[in-house]
Amino acid sequence: MNNQVVVAVSGYFDPLHVGHVEFFQLAKDLGSKLIVIVNNNQQAEMKKGSFFMDEKEFNDNIAANEYIEHAVVHGNLYGTPRSQIDNYLAEDYKVLLEIDWQGAVSVLEQYPNATSIFISPPSIEELRTRLENRGLDSQEVIEKRVEGAKLEMEKAAQFRHQITNISLDIATKNLLNIIFRENHG
Repeated sequence: MNNQVVVAVSGYFDPLHVGHVEFFQLAKDLGSKLIVIVNNNQQAEMKKGSFFMDEKEFNDNIAANEYIEHAVVHGNLYGTPRSQIDNYLAEDYKVLLEIDWQGAVSVLEQYPNATSIFISPPSIEELRTRLENRGLDSQEVIEKRVEGAKLEMEKAAQFRHQITNISLDIATKNLLNIIFRENHG
């Protein structure tokens, strides 16, 4: 059986949040049965495909074991619904999870044949520049993200594949190439 779950640590895939549309278009052009799943969170900023709920509802879902993984990342609660993954797998989709390294470790424990991919910025300095240029975060939030990134990048060796995000186009092509190779040997 081919690997159906792909785990991508994608906090540094696209700091400007414009890559999802391009990624879906590239995947569609390749004829892939591919779905990208983002996790539920209580973060205030809206992203297409995310679900937002209050902390009590989120904690109730954790208690009911509704998430395949959950974590606090940069002060926000995140979780990936188990039923969402299983429903797509039942329809023979390749599932790409956009989660942090902690969540990826949890998913790999439950789906040991999953493909793990760590996506990192070219450097911490470049990450800082990208975060500053997008103009969405205070300097305090940027510093928090940069410090978190330093710790997360130490985990890259735990993943089967690593991608350095030099540009969105190159990173997307590398990601799709890994998915293709894993699916077709």
